[in-house]
Amino acid sequence: MTSICPEYIPKTCQPLFTGMDSSAARWHPLAPAHCRLALLDLDTLQPLIEQAEALRFLTTLLSPAETALFRRFRYAKRRLEWLGGRLAAKHCLHGLLNEVASGQQSYDTYSILPDTHGRPHLAIPLTEYPAASISISHSRGYAAALVHQTGDCGIDIQQKTPKLASVQERFTSDEELSLLHPITDHLTRLGLLWAAKEAVKKCLLADHPSFFGTIKLAEAKYEPSERIWTVQCRLTHPAAHSATVRIAELDEYLIACASGEPNA
Repeated sequence: MTSICPEYIPKTCQPLFTGMDSSAARWHPLAPAHCRLALLDLDTLQPLIEQAEALRFLTTLLSPAETALFRRFRYAKRRLEWLGGRLAAKHCLHGLLNEVASGQQSYDTYSILPDTHGRPHLAIPLTEYPAASISISHSRGYAAALVHQTGDCGIDIQQKTPKLASVQERFTSDEELSLLHPITDHLTRLGLLWAAKEAVKKCLLADHPSFFGTIKLAEAKYEPSERIWTVQCRLTHPAAHSATVRIAELDEYLIACASGEPNA
């Protein structure tokens, strides 16, 4: 996979973009059809935000509206996660257009702003993919983004922590856990279910604050050659929906990518 970085990158920022290139290649099988996935290492981004020259370059990759939004954030953690998510999403968009456009656009032409439900969307739709959708997630050390060319998508990255066990009755059932019986580690099973349902929520239920009770894991299959779980989820409200979710482990994290359509 060729590099899809901006044309000029300061030396200090190069590891950030080569890391996203590497992750896009490594996790390409995880992305659903017609989607592109990117992961950004927040530990690599953190020191760059604290360097004036590097931060100046990174903010040139934002649109004016994004820059204004970024400057309003006061908490360092929020600034880091937000910028990481936007850069990962722009990396996806850049790669997507690199496949079809005759000339590359600059990162600042993609303006990713929150919609009325807080979901990231393109303020100016892509000419090549007017129905493209974007999903962004972050969990401690990573920001992740998924872009779908023509339909809805959702991504979630979840760190496996003991907190999952303390709230498991909120989001899963014994029947669902039994579908994942090949996984011996209990936290991994819980993390997989949480990430899958979060990804489906972002994909199809962005305007619903309460959603775990409406999403049920119906089928699960493991693909050993790719080390990826493919699960089917059924939604009971507001109408009959289904979603396919692909999930993989990254060290202590689980990454879930969902795509779906209504009345499937």
